Amino acid sequence: MQRFLLITGSHDRDGALAALAARGMTTLFQNDVIVVGSDADLTCHLLPNGAGVVLGQLFDRDYRPANLDSCPGQETGLGPSELAKDFWGSYVAILQRGAIIARDPSGALPAYYRQEEGHLFVSNDVDLLSDVFSVCWEMLLDNIASEGFHAHKTCLAAIYELRPGMYLHCTDPRPIEHPFWSPWDHCHLQPALSRARVAQELETTICKTIASLVSSYRKPLCLASGGLDSSIVLAALAAANVETACLTIFTADPSGDERRYASMVADQFGFALLEAQYETDHVSVAGCAAPYLPHPKRRPLFQSMSHLAAKAAVETEADMFINGNGGDQIFSFTMSATPILDCLKAQRSLLEILATFENVSLLTGCSLGEAIMGLWRRARKPTGYAWPMSNLFLKSGRALAAPKHPWLNCPSHALPGKAHHIAMILRMQEHIENPFQTNDPPMITPLMAQPILEACLAIQSWQWILGGQNRAVAREAFRHRLPAEILTRKGKPGPASFSALLLQTYLPQMKERLLDGHLARQDIIDRRAVETAMANILAQDVNECRRLLQLADAEAWCTHWHGRAASAVAAKRS
Repeated sequence: MQRFLLITGSHDRDGALAALAARGMTTLFQNDVIVVGSDADLTCHLLPNGAGVVLGQLFDRDYRPANLDSCPGQETGLGPSELAKDFWGSYVAILQRGAIIARDPSGALPAYYRQEEGHLFVSNDVDLLSDVFSVCWEMLLDNIASEGFHAHKTCLAAIYELRPGMYLHCTDPRPIEHPFWSPWDHCHLQPALSRARVAQELETTICKTIASLVSSYRKPLCLASGGLDSSIVLAALAAANVETACLTIFTADPSGDERRYASMVADQFGFALLEAQYETDHVSVAGCAAPYLPHPKRRPLFQSMSHLAAKAAVETEADMFINGNGGDQIFSFTMSATPILDCLKAQRSLLEILATFENVSLLTGCSLGEAIMGLWRRARKPTGYAWPMSNLFLKSGRALAAPKHPWLNCPSHALPGKAHHIAMILRMQEHIENPFQTNDPPMITPLMAQPILEACLAIQSWQWILGGQNRAVAREAFRHRLPAEILTRKGKPGPASFSALLLQTYLPQMKERLLDGHLARQDIIDRRAVETAMANILAQDVNECRRLLQLADAEAWCTHWHGRAASAVAAKRS
């Protein structure tokens, strides 16, 4: 893991430099406001005249490595909005001589921060922000109830996240997030383009973006499920002539065995394919997925996936992981009548509206009357997306407030389908974070990159379901590159059967830990409801089983951080 740490505070620059040195870090940038260091070969781009530094990958709009020597604003340097307009990448930027810290819209490079005694500490590794941590139980409850929504407060007390597309004023007595990039700025109706032209532009954007992102690596290992989205990523890697290995992970149950499809795509491009099976032995009930994150990852199966991926990376000599995560969100997966409402609100032609009715019927299998009823129900609701909150197995004593985020605030011209699209992109931010171990190769989620985000936001909901198929524009874009059987896939079950197996295998241990653990003591879970459910596990539905696994992982995450806090206290006493 390539880590960075920046420390602000004009009154104690020597102390900040000493803090970097104590952590074995090399100073990358410093002035009388801020010092920035890294402990590995982290790519960085210095702005002219000491105006700042951009940490991480940065490319211009022609997909070339950025050259900041001739960028505008030579005296103070770029502002975050100008940076996002002319460049893209996976970065955290220190701008205007250290006055501003900004995180790129994709969120590919994490940024967490803490304020203490006039200093602001910012890093992609929580460990560098403090020596002592404690769980914020209120935020943990919100995180679980919202299915992983990222608020600016994390589940660790006094640790905050600078969220994608946001910046901080370092000089503010109390740092507050400000948006500098909004998905709504890229949702305006475009001039009428043919279906082929829209698809061609999306293909070009995806291929060029992925080629840029992997250009500094030797060999990617793609987590290939055989689904449409990871297959599109593989097609882009093949188009860039990048030597790539593939890994498909399957379940013992046939429902989660995608080897036939993964093999079909790997053979299409001449890529080597490794196959590995999820194993319960890889999962520790006492451990959690990605314990280093300031919130629980909530999926125990990531422990097995991490084990298998690390082994495959060694075997293939890969120096990075790449995946197709986010395709459903980026390519606007829907199974509702909302595209019809969007088409009507946008005052499209009668022919286009009727075609959208037909496409919704083909997509969902509903009749014309059912489509009209679905349209009527959606039209009665507010335009904005109502983020769902679930108190399943949680104590219901405190009202659960819906999450807030600038991207969820709809402008007056907003279409309901686009509000849903943006909310799904926001939901995807939980999955940007690498769930593997910190000493494993880095993970790239290219479909969340800014150029692809902006290209997909410009495509309207009714275009995404042309021909009665979900993600229709993406299918059309890669029609000439992918096998027909991949292009026509409507869905895949995933590893749900392995999650069910984990619950069955470790039920006694999970039950003991949950009923006598931190979540019960802090009144986060409804202990009686959890006990009843676990006593009759076969009667629980998919959502109930998933929530129990989430709680088990969250319990292990709490144990990890509570143990660290206890160790720190003991060390101070000794």
